[in-house]
Amino acid sequence: MNPARTIADLCFAAQNAPGHFRAMVSDPAGVPWRGMGPDDFKPVFRNILSHIDDPVLLDSFNLSLLAQYLLDSSKPAWVKDFLAENIHPEAFLNFNFNDLLQGDWVKVPLLVSGGGTARVSWFISGLIPGKTGPVYIPEWAGQTMDTAFIETARAAERLVRRTGTDPENERFVLFPVALANGNIQFKGTSGALSIGIGLQSLLKRLPVSMDLIATGCLNDSGDVLPVGMLEQKIEAAMGCRFKCLLFPADSRLMAGHDAKGLVPVSGFAESWTVACLYSGRQDNLLFIFPRALQDAASFIDKMDSLPADWIIHERAAVQALLGRIFNHPDLFIRFVRKFALMVEEFQIERAAVLARFSPKRLPPSMPMASLIWCTANLGLSNHSGKIRQAGEWEDKGKGFLDQVIKLDINLAANFLNHALVAAHNRYEFSPQAPEPLARLLEFMESRYAIQQGFGCQTDLSLGRIYGTLVQNAAFCGPDVILETEQLSLKARQALGEPLSPELKAQWVRQYDYLGTARLNAGDMAGAAACLETCLGVRNLDGIQDKMDGLTPWQISMLCRFLAKSNLPDGERWHHLLVSLAVEQFDARHPWQLIFFNLGRAAIKMKPNTARELLEKSLGICLEPSLGPAVEIMALKPLAFLEPLVPAQEFLSGLSQWEEQIRQAASRLNPAHFSFLSDRPFPKALAYVRENHDRVFPFTYG
Repeated sequence: MNPARTIADLCFAAQNAPGHFRAMVSDPAGVPWRGMGPDDFKPVFRNILSHIDDPVLLDSFNLSLLAQYLLDSSKPAWVKDFLAENIHPEAFLNFNFNDLLQGDWVKVPLLVSGGGTARVSWFISGLIPGKTGPVYIPEWAGQTMDTAFIETARAAERLVRRTGTDPENERFVLFPVALANGNIQFKGTSGALSIGIGLQSLLKRLPVSMDLIATGCLNDSGDVLPVGMLEQKIEAAMGCRFKCLLFPADSRLMAGHDAKGLVPVSGFAESWTVACLYSGRQDNLLFIFPRALQDAASFIDKMDSLPADWIIHERAAVQALLGRIFNHPDLFIRFVRKFALMVEEFQIERAAVLARFSPKRLPPSMPMASLIWCTANLGLSNHSGKIRQAGEWEDKGKGFLDQVIKLDINLAANFLNHALVAAHNRYEFSPQAPEPLARLLEFMESRYAIQQGFGCQTDLSLGRIYGTLVQNAAFCGPDVILETEQLSLKARQALGEPLSPELKAQWVRQYDYLGTARLNAGDMAGAAACLETCLGVRNLDGIQDKMDGLTPWQISMLCRFLAKSNLPDGERWHHLLVSLAVEQFDARHPWQLIFFNLGRAAIKMKPNTARELLEKSLGICLEPSLGPAVEIMALKPLAFLEPLVPAQEFLSGLSQWEEQIRQAASRLNPAHFSFLSDRPFPKALAYVRENHDRVFPFTYG
């Protein structure tokens, strides 16, 4: 790859090596304005113009600067005005310049062949705001392509949209860093794979290493089909210092090629997985992973850095390897401890794939490791909202519990703690800790008292159990707020507040639980104090400067507070939070709560926006992949939407919503949702509206 260039490098080439200048212009590498201000940049820019006689080359130079500006994530503010005055971006791309700047942009390298040789050409692709339509190719860019190439680009876009989350009100843009010169420069269908990877990286917001290039045709099913002139393309790619080339597995290579860096692929999904694996600092993993499949210990060492898609692709080999691990005591212990850490660190997708491919039978001679495995899978199921699966892991773990209590009480307590969370997900709430957790808790409290006598103030296992019990008490409503306060204090003490900075995230999280319980109990001042602690500010006015760094859970707590309070500047807070939610939105828990509470607050403040926000919450709730604990929450936005939507329009979707909600309720605690079975659905919605905080207590609210 070419080194980064500045405008001074381009100027030197324009003056002394015109041929080299042409090559530099066709490859938008570097940051031309790096280390410069406008007063330094302008004279060098004009000097370059004075050496360019060819109008096509002049336009190519301007296009290259525009491309580099779109790609630069840290561009100085003055460059925008300079380009608008001197290059006129709208003339190149026929879009408003500000719209272009709101998009995401990537470089896409294509291997182009013809006349017995091959070369690398650079394309720029973007995803910008605008009405959805076929990938936009500027008119001048279309003049450089034949019909097959244009259709290939559109087919790649259709495949990407079909296999991912299709973005609404966003449009792909594609153009080469080359201008029309009267010749067709891009022909055929072999650029499809490279274009598809570029578009997918925009859609997924995931970068692809600039050391990687691809060639391959694609059909509508996503198969990678053979290409011509592969040998010449390999030579061109390696000549431009690309370190990895993806090529169709069905294309034949001549003997004598060094296989390093040449990766055969059969489908687009596999190609994207390889591209992700080769990104950033993980370039070496592409070659480490196959070796890991040959050695169980190596696989365990690397399993927390291997993409889920790749594991799925190598399913047969992974299953065989996991079979050996589960039959080897030392390997099994290492594996389950690493797996439990992955779940604790929320590596959910990767952990779920490993769990799916692991043997069902656990070694009875390894009760502690087996219980760790059950606990981690129970936690994984809880996080994913898989109620039935959580019940299965809970039952399986109970088979090891009696043995483990005699060996390691902390492992047993951790399992029972996760089992209590599973009960919460089923909407089963009780003020008392269930047996045998209550017995274990009594022992752990006495043990903690002894530890304190020796000066040790923290007990992580006990603190985490207290934290879950805080939720358990608060789920039971405002009547047990005193017990909730006491448990919260115990949790924070056991987690080292304020003695242990290493455990700060653990004890600060307790204020999230307590703050929502205080909201339900009507203690607004106490809830505000919890909120300030969670957000790390001295007063709520200081939050505005930290908005961009908030987690979804912090945003959710803010929105909950806004919906419950009567802040004097509530409308300003509402506007800020709606803007933040729309920008960061993700279709998973707790975003359905964020939009619900924003909608609920809007009913009081901005009724004209309430419907849209509640409908956003409803759409997330009804996403089946989130599980019944979230699906049942569709009752919340529906109950508050009903008065806002014309009756006929609301009734038109009611039967479909009712069916999905009733199915979700059937997998949860029937006693808690008995109001759904003893009255018509519209009256059930009215019941939710009138008794919302009882039906959906605490953090579910």
